[in-house]
Amino acid sequence: MSTPPGARPRRFRPWPRSLGARLTATLLCLTSLCLLAFGTAGTVLLRRSLIEEVDDRLVRLWRTEGEDMPPPPGEESPPPFPTDLRTFELDADGEVRRVVGRTTSDDALPDLADRDPAELRSLVGRPFTAPSTEGDGSWRVLTSESGDGGLRVVAQSLSDVENTLDRLVIIETVVGLTLLLAIGAGAVATVRLQLRPLREIERTAQAIAGGDWERRVPAQDPATETGRLGAALNTMLGELARALHERDRSAETTRRFVADASHELRTPLSSIAGFAALHRQGRERGVVAADARTERWMSLIEEEAQRMGAMVDSLLILSRFDETPHLAPSDVELGEIAERVVAAARVRSPDRPIELHVAEPVFAVADAERLRQVLDNLVGNALLHTPPGTPVRVAVTRADRPPPRGPGAVGTLPAGVSEVAVITVRDEGRGIPREELPRLFDRFYRAGPARAAPGTGAAAPGTGGGGAGTGGGGAGLGLAISARFVEAHEGTLSVDSTPGRGAVFTVVLPLG
Repeated sequence: MSTPPGARPRRFRPWPRSLGARLTATLLCLTSLCLLAFGTAGTVLLRRSLIEEVDDRLVRLWRTEGEDMPPPPGEESPPPFPTDLRTFELDADGEVRRVVGRTTSDDALPDLADRDPAELRSLVGRPFTAPSTEGDGSWRVLTSESGDGGLRVVAQSLSDVENTLDRLVIIETVVGLTLLLAIGAGAVATVRLQLRPLREIERTAQAIAGGDWERRVPAQDPATETGRLGAALNTMLGELARALHERDRSAETTRRFVADASHELRTPLSSIAGFAALHRQGRERGVVAADARTERWMSLIEEEAQRMGAMVDSLLILSRFDETPHLAPSDVELGEIAERVVAAARVRSPDRPIELHVAEPVFAVADAERLRQVLDNLVGNALLHTPPGTPVRVAVTRADRPPPRGPGAVGTLPAGVSEVAVITVRDEGRGIPREELPRLFDRFYRAGPARAAPGTGAAAPGTGGGGAGTGGGGAGLGLAISARFVEAHEGTLSVDSTPGRGAVFTVVLPLG
């Protein structure tokens, strides 16, 4: 199976990940090693013991003087029944003569052809192992010197020893596998029983992550580690719940204060702007005497009143949207919204090359007015914070998967999204420092002078969008409002920038 482009190859992990599986696997591995060591030691010791018994028997036969001596030549006769003992002589040249113990059905002997007589004489009185002349068996051999310069050899087959060891290995294997199965079953049951408190803690953590802040770990025996862990977690959760309640209460108080203050500020700001306009109309009618200094001051008062009015409107929008994020979704064509935004921007900045690229119609269920405000803010932001004549490019496309998110991003797409709409606003200005990208969508955040166009000072990137009335009036609220609107659509808004190469803002909306 091929790996999708951009995806990391899945690594093979032979060792289990869960704690219970690891404990069980570790126990079975240790038990297997112990059984293997026990079986190996038992087999080796039994083999040594059996061979020692064979050696003792051979030594007793070797010490027998004159008893059971091989019959003279011509009088050799087979034993009345098969035996695993052999007694024979070797002449000075190492040739076998006068064998006792061999039958017609079992004529195997120790194979001493590879050992010369001198080597065999050096082994007199010391048992050694030799291969068999028939089959794959082996013999235990003991030699002694005879009076004519030859060697007398007594030997016993090790076939019984080898058969006994083979049966022992089979028994150990069967018993070992049976024990492993029994120990494995017992280990699984024991581990599951002992890890039950940890599963309770896991379920509690999942419930809390899902929003159930009042959930607590069930009480356990405080004498156990899991009981003490659960008690410590419950204490920590209680403190966190109190802190969260305090935070929510503080945030709600602040939100109400901002909303009330913004609402109350609208009237005096309107009055200030009205008085400034009345002064201008009086001067035009000749009622008020013309004074250059007064005119400049009144003009500044009117501009600042309008700026504060725009900021108050933005605060009201954010406060109301935080309280009840109301949308009016309908079937909209995103390319048409982008086209209207670009047309309005071209009217405001006729000297700017503003391009629009829509490869195909992209339909979505969204609030058209809110999306237009988002694009107005992003395009206005690009126009405001780039030098005159800098190109701005807007593109609307459809994609099978979300594009990579930049270092500064807000919002999360729903799980299982198979198709998305991607809207990008790209400029070729001075860019934004990388360290400022993660905070770019924060409220009232004002970026440094690197983003500001010549002559504008250290304006905030969130000050664009005056055409929609939600630019924030230079207070750093435009991008915060855009991010809030995109999040309400279950989409993402991200920014990526390289200083000296411009910035690109990307809106991703789910389609299916």
